[in-house]
Amino acid sequence: FASPLTGIADASQSSMHNALHIYMNGTMSQVPGSANDPIFLLHHSFVDSIFEQWLRKYHPLQDVYPEANAPIGHNRESYMVPFIPLYRNGDFFISSKDLGYDYSYLQDSEPDIFQDYIKPYLEQARRIWPWLTGAAVVGSVLTAVLGGLTSLLCRRKRNQLPEEKQPLLMEKEDYHNVLYQSHL
Repeated sequence: FASPLTGIADASQSSMHNALHIYMNGTMSQVPGSANDPIFLLHHSFVDSIFEQWLRKYHPLQDVYPEANAPIGHNRESYMVPFIPLYRNGDFFISSKDLGYDYSYLQDSEPDIFQDYIKPYLEQARRIWPWLTGAAVVGSVLTAVLGGLTSLLCRRKRNQLPEEKQPLLMEKEDYHNVLYQSHL
């Protein structure tokens, strides 16, 4: 394993990889024959998945792969042996998707209705929350004022008696305002 910033191997992390080879014992603990052990495939598939996570997280450029000063055979321009046709190490400093396989736990999930459709609106609502709260308060106040005015006007109208329900006898002071003409 290497530092994501420099690409130089970190001995403390490389020893984790090597420690498993030694712990498993048998052919796994001997470098020349470790590939013959069935656990080797599982172990290196897991190491490969960790490397794939790193590639997807940091999206490194080809230049991050060391061109020199790596262990023998591990520089960017070194050929991978014993593979024929010959390929350089740097040729495979690419995502597993480009090599034709992928890890199920790293795959993009199916479109999520919440993530794709609802979350952008919730994010927008969060940004305009103060305005929404202010609009709700102003709307509530206006509704209360209009409701109060409407109630007051309805009460006034209810307290006024229509002509046909006016009392027949009136107070003395009201006689001079009375008209005895019909409105036909």
